[in-house]
Amino acid sequence: MPRQPPVRSYDGSLPCEPQSLMAKHSRADRAAGRFDAFRFAHDRDSLGGTVDVAALPRLGDLWIEGPAPVAWRIVGTTDAMGRPALAIELDGEVPLECQRCLNPVAWPVHHRAELVLARDEAELARLDADSDSEVLLAATPLDPATLVEDELVLALPYAPRHADGKCVAPKDDE
Repeated sequence: MPRQPPVRSYDGSLPCEPQSLMAKHSRADRAAGRFDAFRFAHDRDSLGGTVDVAALPRLGDLWIEGPAPVAWRIVGTTDAMGRPALAIELDGEVPLECQRCLNPVAWPVHHRAELVLARDEAELARLDADSDSEVLLAATPLDPATLVEDELVLALPYAPRHADGKCVAPKDDE
């Protein structure tokens, strides 16, 4: 039976997964959209789609109203040392509020991350101490929506601002 290609859509809450990947998970994991990261990395599977930043709870206070679609892709891989890993890519533009002029600033997001997988806390500590790579505890099935949200939180600035000279700071009323 030929392997089905990954489904690259997003329904606003959880990604759709190809049947080949879904068959490898428990019924509860499939219903929640979670996946076994080690198997995912070993099989070189991939998932992708688009998420609106408005649908992500931890980012709701950052973006200014309006659509903010961000394309995402998670690929199972190995790092340079052959350890199982996930490559996560985010691409899009998020409207944020400039902290200088308080006007909208379209913040480009072009984020790439490689997360080395750890099976338990001890392995996580060892990998974290032995390398500069980001390490992810993957002892239980992972939720792709949470991974995407985590990486997007890391990709967006704490205090977004237009480039120097592109906005005028608000004037004091004194």
